[in-house]
Amino acid sequence: MNGHQIRKATGLSALLLALLPGAAWSAGITGPKKSALEKLEEGDAVRERVMLRGGRFSVAPAFGFTLNDPFQRNLMFGGQIGYHISDSFGLGATVLAGAAVDTGLAEEVKATRAEKAKGGFSNVSLLGSVDVEYVPLAGKLALFGRQVMNYDFHVIGGVGGAKVSGAGDLDSFAIAPVLGVGMRTFILQWLDVNVELRDYLYSASVNAVRDTDVENSAVKASSDFSNHFAVTVGVGFSFPQVPEVER
Repeated sequence: MNGHQIRKATGLSALLLALLPGAAWSAGITGPKKSALEKLEEGDAVRERVMLRGGRFSVAPAFGFTLNDPFQRNLMFGGQIGYHISDSFGLGATVLAGAAVDTGLAEEVKATRAEKAKGGFSNVSLLGSVDVEYVPLAGKLALFGRQVMNYDFHVIGGVGGAKVSGAGDLDSFAIAPVLGVGMRTFILQWLDVNVELRDYLYSASVNAVRDTDVENSAVKASSDFSNHFAVTVGVGFSFPQVPEVER
C-alpha cells in the first residue's frame, strides 16, 4: 500500500468515526431500552394536567328511579348544579320530582286482597339535597382502543328532604341525610355523563289500610326510618367550556 492509499484509508476511517454517533442515533441503538417505570422515575408522572373539575360550574338535566320500593316505583326527573372548589372537592345541589307506577307486589295486593289496598300506597313526589363531593380517584380510559376519555369516581355526602305523597297520613315531608357514590365520564372537555347511586335516609309510611269492619275508618299507617336508594343519571355541561391546565 503506497502513501496515497494510506492517507485515503485514514481519511475514510476518520469520516466513519465522525458519522458513527449520528448513524447509531438514527438507528435507535444508543443503548438498552428503558422500561416505563424508569421513564416515569426520570421525570414528572403527570405534566400539564387538564383540570376538568377544578374552578368550573356544572349544570346537568337528570333522571333516575328509586330501587327498593315495595309498592310504588318512582321515576325521577330533575336537575343538578355544582361548583368544584378544586379538582377533588365540590359543592352541589340536586332536585328530583317523581312519578309513581305500581310494582308487581302492589298489583298482586290489588288483585287478590283489594280491601287491603283501599288505604293506598305512598310515593316519593320530591327529593332534594345539598351535597359535598370528594373525588378520590380519576383517570383515563380508551374506548375501542381509539377514543380516550377522562373519568372519576366520587363519593357524596349531604342533607336534604323527601316529600312523600299519598292518602291521609301517608302525605308527609321528612329531613333526609344523603350518602352516595358515582362515576363521571367526560365525553368532551365540557360534556360529561354522571351516574350516581344515592341513599336517602328518612322515615315515611309506604302503605296504609282501612279497618274493613268499621265504616269510614281512618287511614292507619306506620312509619319506619330506613334507606331509600335511587339511581340517577345526569348529562353535565361545564362552564367555562375550556378547562384550565395545571402547569
